[in-house]
Amino acid sequence: MKYPTILAMSLVFAACSSSPSPIVHVDKMVDVIATDAALTDAKTSPKVYPERALPASLRTVVHIHSAFSHDACDNWITDHDGDVNQTCIGQLRAALCASGLDVAFLTDHPARMKDHTFEELLFIEKTKGDVPVLKDGAPIANRIQCPAGSGLPAHELEIMVGYETTHTMPVGLYRHYTDTTSEGQADNDDVPFALARAAIDNAHAVGGIVVNAHSEEDSISAQRLIDVGVDAMEIYNLHANFLTITGQGSSGLKPNIGRVLKLENFLGDAATSPDSDLALMVMLDIQPEQAFLKWQAVLGQKHVTGLLGNDVHQNVVLPQLCAVGSDYAGLCDGLKDQYPKLTKLLTDGGPVILSDGKRIDDYTRMLRWVQDRVVVPADTKLEDRSEVIKQAILAGKVWAEFDVLGIPEGADFYGDDGTQWVEMGGQIAAGQKLWVHTPTIALAPWSTWTLADTQKPGDATEVRTLVWRIAPGADKAEQVAEIAGMGQTQAVTADKPGRYHVEVRMKARHLRAGLKALGDLADVEQRWTVSNPIVVK
Repeated sequence: MKYPTILAMSLVFAACSSSPSPIVHVDKMVDVIATDAALTDAKTSPKVYPERALPASLRTVVHIHSAFSHDACDNWITDHDGDVNQTCIGQLRAALCASGLDVAFLTDHPARMKDHTFEELLFIEKTKGDVPVLKDGAPIANRIQCPAGSGLPAHELEIMVGYETTHTMPVGLYRHYTDTTSEGQADNDDVPFALARAAIDNAHAVGGIVVNAHSEEDSISAQRLIDVGVDAMEIYNLHANFLTITGQGSSGLKPNIGRVLKLENFLGDAATSPDSDLALMVMLDIQPEQAFLKWQAVLGQKHVTGLLGNDVHQNVVLPQLCAVGSDYAGLCDGLKDQYPKLTKLLTDGGPVILSDGKRIDDYTRMLRWVQDRVVVPADTKLEDRSEVIKQAILAGKVWAEFDVLGIPEGADFYGDDGTQWVEMGGQIAAGQKLWVHTPTIALAPWSTWTLADTQKPGDATEVRTLVWRIAPGADKAEQVAEIAGMGQTQAVTADKPGRYHVEVRMKARHLRAGLKALGDLADVEQRWTVSNPIVVK
């Protein structure tokens, strides 16, 4: 073991393993809270090219672990009296409220969550103002009353129950499965097809939509995802991104030693360290591409909605690998002069506390880093939001956003079938037009940079937007257009059949000042937001 820091980080992020082992933007994060008026005002404009009002949308995160997962909150899943860890649940509730979400889909590991009622799994506490959302007299969601804070006014958000086992991740469930043997069924290429398909059918029977978790892993192929019939799949997973710098990715990556050691910069004094909320920048550009490419391969044969997977557990704890007498103490001595904070952390062990005094895997931090923006009908009522967002996800009306780079305001992708606008998930005929509106950057209430930073002379933020086409039967995409700059609207004639989608990429130079000694990372191009496809027949 030549690099103890690599080993340590590998062990840390392995602890987050997926195996059991309100905002309505029209499109501004600063609008923050969904209201019926905001939804109703977001109506499609008359057909005057190239302008149209941005459709209404809601924000969600898919793939969240609470104290009902065995490996959440440092594996401290019960309080001393044997009850579920209320401290952990309280931290998650606060983080959900601070993250600007409308709906959050919990995905706890079934080994623990399947033995609890939905009232328990939804954290329903009427003394805190929680309002159960009922179906047939039983709770299917919890409407949490969030107090003002983190730059957000008082608002509501809804949470729903789901679970995650190996690859299988049904969300938005109404109740436990009738066939309890199927609840928690894993899927991969080696699992008998009938078992995996039965688990999907049982999820659908109780109102769920089935997402494939950890699509980047080699154990499940694009063809399996097509055949088994998942509704959606992760095109990125935050936990898997961590694994890319430790060399534990599924495609035999080697440890990226240089990137791991850059974490030293985030462990010092707040006045001299980079902004802690930018720690993801150390690894974001080396995210595993297998998930994104596998999704495009799936689209060559059928529609499956692409989503971002947050996969937050708040359980990253380092072992004492550099402690006196350990097997690696001598090797650590060779690193401590240049990386004193990192080696001290590996000597003491424990959570990775960044310069802001919070853990690297803080619930709030990670929930803000990546989110999905889901386009919904303009007449959506707030009390219907969780059901409406599920249907919109099924239809593919989703933008996947890396909000750590800034909120992609105004991103829009739509077709013209000659009579009306066609949203993502819809279809037009070959020869008709697709329209792309490239986003500008909006501030989240918690942003530490300014809009002026995006326009600094000689150092302005760069954005380019790619339009991809996946031909029928193809296993990879071809680029058909590129649009430079922010706030641009351009038509693309869809002259060939296939599924077309948009990918927006960014050099986030507005983050240079916040990155401090790591300012060069601001010149690295990152994936910023990805649309779901429109079909061209």
